[in-house]
Amino acid sequence: MLFSCCPRLRRRIGVIGATVCLALGLVACGGDGRSENTAADSEPASVSVPDTASLWSVLQTDDRFSTLATAIDSARLDSQLAAGGPYTLFAPTNAAFERLPDGTVGALLSDRQDRLRAILLHHLVDGRHLGTSLPQGDTLATLGGSGLPVGRTDTAVTVGGNIPVLAADIETANGLIHVIDGVLRPPEE
Repeated sequence: MLFSCCPRLRRRIGVIGATVCLALGLVACGGDGRSENTAADSEPASVSVPDTASLWSVLQTDDRFSTLATAIDSARLDSQLAAGGPYTLFAPTNAAFERLPDGTVGALLSDRQDRLRAILLHHLVDGRHLGTSLPQGDTLATLGGSGLPVGRTDTAVTVGGNIPVLAADIETANGLIHVIDGVLRPPEE
């Protein structure tokens, strides 16, 4: 054998030969060996990429949260939820807002902007807190500066004393949404 005396040289020739065969195969198939979509090719297929929708865009597109989205827009928190984070948002449904006393939502949206902002910030916690890791009997610090008590049983999670979490862990690019069945009220100053 011609290269039997040098196994290292034999390996190099094998690698070079394989590379030449691959290049010839690409040319024969009409390709030049380069990908037209280099951004997509730079990420391994096995990497899980989080949803690119922000907290704000999810709230805007989910019909369950139209009242909440209107309140967030009115309180000028939309840009924070669009680009800030990561946050965990305890998001009341439209039905939760409907159970408030008559005129409450309208008054908050028009006349009581500071109070509206305080209420909304009481629904927002810094960081991603999965539903399964919400601490039983603990209190989460909200962006409003108040504490949000968390309760847990084998089958349910509650926040703010007795408001049930209906659905947990809606993933967004900048946080998590936990759907809740009530509007949280911060402690009075």
